[in-house]
Amino acid sequence: MKKTLTTRLTALALVTVLTSSFAGSLAFAETAAPSSPVSMKSDMRLAIDNGAIEGYGDSDYRGANAATRAEVVTMINRAAKLKSADLGSVTFTDLANWQKQAVANAVAAKLISGFADGTFHPNAAVTRQELAELIVKVVTGGQLPKVNENVLNYFKDSSSIAKESRPYVAYAVISGIFTPTLDGNFNPTAEVTRDEVAKALKPILFKVVDILTTNDIHGKIEVGFDKKRNQGQGGIETLGGIVTDFRAVNPKGTVVVDGGDAWQGTLISNTTNGQSVMDTMAQVQYDAAAIGNHEFDFGRDVLIDNIKKAKFPILGANIIDDKTGKRVDWTQPYVIVEKDGLKIGIIGFATPQTTTTTKSTNIEGLSFVNPIPMAKELSAELRAKGVDIIMVTSHLPGEQNQKSAEIISELADLAKGTGNGTLDAIVGGHSHMRVAGIVNGIPVVEAQSWLYAVGHIQLFVDKSTKQVVSSNASLLETYTNLTTADAKIHQTVEDYKAKISAKSGEVEVVAAEPLTRKSFRFAVNGGVDRDGASQLGNSITDAMRASEKSDIAFTNIGGIRADVDKGELTYSKMFEVFPFGNYNVTGTMTAEQIKKALEVTDKYSNLPAIQFSGLKVEWDSTKPLGEKYSKITLVDGTPIYVDGKFNTDRTFKVTTNDFMATGSGDGFTVFGEVKDWKDGAIMLDAWVKYANSLKTAGKELSVQDDGRDVRLDLKK
Repeated sequence: MKKTLTTRLTALALVTVLTSSFAGSLAFAETAAPSSPVSMKSDMRLAIDNGAIEGYGDSDYRGANAATRAEVVTMINRAAKLKSADLGSVTFTDLANWQKQAVANAVAAKLISGFADGTFHPNAAVTRQELAELIVKVVTGGQLPKVNENVLNYFKDSSSIAKESRPYVAYAVISGIFTPTLDGNFNPTAEVTRDEVAKALKPILFKVVDILTTNDIHGKIEVGFDKKRNQGQGGIETLGGIVTDFRAVNPKGTVVVDGGDAWQGTLISNTTNGQSVMDTMAQVQYDAAAIGNHEFDFGRDVLIDNIKKAKFPILGANIIDDKTGKRVDWTQPYVIVEKDGLKIGIIGFATPQTTTTTKSTNIEGLSFVNPIPMAKELSAELRAKGVDIIMVTSHLPGEQNQKSAEIISELADLAKGTGNGTLDAIVGGHSHMRVAGIVNGIPVVEAQSWLYAVGHIQLFVDKSTKQVVSSNASLLETYTNLTTADAKIHQTVEDYKAKISAKSGEVEVVAAEPLTRKSFRFAVNGGVDRDGASQLGNSITDAMRASEKSDIAFTNIGGIRADVDKGELTYSKMFEVFPFGNYNVTGTMTAEQIKKALEVTDKYSNLPAIQFSGLKVEWDSTKPLGEKYSKITLVDGTPIYVDGKFNTDRTFKVTTNDFMATGSGDGFTVFGEVKDWKDGAIMLDAWVKYANSLKTAGKELSVQDDGRDVRLDLKK
């Protein structure tokens, strides 16, 4: 799976759109969302239409102008409909007549005060930290906000924020009131514009729904570590802290959903069939989750049992029983939750790609149909039930262009394929990419994977009509210094870790160098990961071939799920490389079938990327599909395909994994032609045994390019 980008950022959001890197210790980046055929009102227009901002009599609202104290107080007075105060209570000597009532109301509400010399300074510019204090006091009813100030660690100039302003600024940042600056600073004393005030008024004018999203957790509930930033990252206890921070700011309007593939992938999860993940997700208090393709990896019975035991709904509206032609009866299509007086319908979708990315025996008799018609049907059904907001949480993949910010793939298809008013928000997964933006007027997000980011969709809802009038989408970073970990969730994780500690810490071999899934040609092929042989691919297929004593071994690059650091290679680290529990299968293949397998191109790189052992091959990427390979032999020189001729004198003993052997995995249909597959060792066990043999011989695990895979067009 791949990973990529995002767009706008609010609240705890540190978005790395376009650059995917940080300037100094922190860098914020914001891009405009992709152009949309749906017209959304600007923040200024919304403020005007709701009576909070008036012009200067010439239809010019001067959005770029610095906002003065009198102007901001007047805007807040209109937006919040402050109680009228006695004009005699305000004796400031420098107020114009039009300013007096609004200032009197704001002073009476304890939002603002004047100066010791009896003046108000109505024409002085308002700073960012002053605006935070004004807006937050309105939202909290004048109360000092109880908020986690760790969010301010985002800013390089955090120390320059006035002490008395810090809780208000923290609250405002989490609320999405401020757009981050490109230089990673908050700039507390910078003047705000009238446009910025219009944006800040939205939490006063409208109900706010904060949708926090995760996807592709893959069992990674433990805190990870970002070596480049020397900072802890991810972990479900960190997610719990972020959710707590949002609920402190928006206790009635925070929604938490997951986009699927939550369980499969780590020892701490797989040993319990995902129970450790479900328990900690329950502690976070998710509102709903979608079914990902890897939810089927433990078998359908386990999936159904997990759905029954889950303390939150796990949804799959587009999973059809082929016998009945109807939705399966072991999951539900949607759930309705109530937040701040709003009925929110959450529809769950699996990706149609489940049919080719999941072991076929686990999904036999099921279809995963196009979600677009169902989204329209279920939306109408939910609207008829009085639902105000309709969102989708799904395992539909998204991709986002780094330069244009355009969003494509199934995530965008759903947004484009549904009419205006059908859906209000869409959450995706599966592709492990960073995606955030607006498509067809609908905010969409996908938050990478492994809890290394959290999606954030913010909906602003008209208090009377209960319709969404504005929205944005962003990603939040999950560095541990930006929140306070949830202590109860931390303890749950520690309890599960203790149960597997002995086996997980067992050292199987020492890695002589870092081992990656990247092509050996990565440095010379334009930085393409999936292009023929790789270090881990070679090591794993060598182990498969040795275990089954076969001529050739194949595995798919997508099944190798993690890289390996230099040093002690423990069982848990090897498990992370091979989390799926796949096993070797061995059968008989012809020379022609072997060439067909090699010729399959990867959907991400459009290059052959199958990993193999026992062969030496030569190929040219400029040749047509199916005609790329010119020479294929066994390592001992026995020809398989040479000079345009197949070896028809013999067949070959071939080992692959049970996922590929079905003929429906990652497009390798040729393996489905084999009729004599026999089960062998579990792939992880075979690799561990191979590693142990090196350790016993006093050797380290080192994988160099042995020339088994030659790409001719790069040699020209």
